[in-house]
Amino acid sequence: MRVRTVVLVAVTVALVVSGCSGSPQDMSMGLREAQSAVGSATLALTTSQDGDTTASVAETMVDEAGTRMTAASKQATAFKPTDQRTAAQMEAVTQALGDADTAVRHAGEALSGYPGAPSVRSALDELKQSSSDLERLAKKLEPPR
Repeated sequence: MRVRTVVLVAVTVALVVSGCSGSPQDMSMGLREAQSAVGSATLALTTSQDGDTTASVAETMVDEAGTRMTAASKQATAFKPTDQRTAAQMEAVTQALGDADTAVRHAGEALSGYPGAPSVRSALDELKQSSSDLERLAKKLEPPR
């Protein structure tokens, strides 16, 4: 009888664990990674504008920031909300990540200087706002220490 109970508990735990994907902490960690990517894009624009780096290096930095944004989004959205509170949090996270991704894309466009692209100053302002939004939201999601 004891062996059946142990096997039943083990199977139940395995089913529960396999049915769960991600955790609420993944949202916060994804936001922190996105914030870091936004910081890299900001650094690329700033150093390019100051003449401290070449345009191609700055564009490479922004491209890498875009790749990191994709990874951050995957990490943050791995959690599947289980109630209204976490669903609202996920919605806020998705919005913030979308805004950050747009800011990084605008940074790349500003560096490239395409007609109709945002100015470097405008892109920097957008990146700064996005970083602030990501920071605020990540702090809300992280457990108290």
